Amino acid sequence: MALRSDWSDDVCPVARAIDAIGDPWTLLVLREALAGARRFEQFKRRLTAADNVLAARLSRMVEQGLLEARPYSAGGRPRHEYVPTRAAEDAVPILQAYAAWGHAHRPSESENPRFETICGKCGSTSQRAEVCEFCGELLSVENGVVWQRPGGWDGRRVQLTGAES
Repeated sequence: MALRSDWSDDVCPVARAIDAIGDPWTLLVLREALAGARRFEQFKRRLTAADNVLAARLSRMVEQGLLEARPYSAGGRPRHEYVPTRAAEDAVPILQAYAAWGHAHRPSESENPRFETICGKCGSTSQRAEVCEFCGELLSVENGVVWQRPGGWDGRRVQLTGAES
């Protein structure tokens, strides 16, 4: 039996969510957009993705309402910045859950320091995906959540940014 490729109208919300953000490249582009990437070259440099793959994902993410394409001009050629929408911001707990699952079930010896979620309200590192286990605040863009990226990646702390940033 062939796998379905379009679950956008499925009765199951899990299937509809997978249709929108279940692709690995989409999740990685989403991760970088929330971490501040806005321009094609920034995504390309951070993800080392082929131009055609990246262009297709960015276009689909705009169609899906995850990113907003805002025109700008560089060198006389019109281009777009890709800004996360509220739908993208609402996916933060999903990405944090992926990170927690990856720590638990796919550990990496080169991941030092670990990918961590830091509460924007109390500054504690939380292992939970949605709510800080120490102060109970929502771990969201609105509340200033920070991701500590692993040293093998770039080791930076990045405050997540969304539509209003």
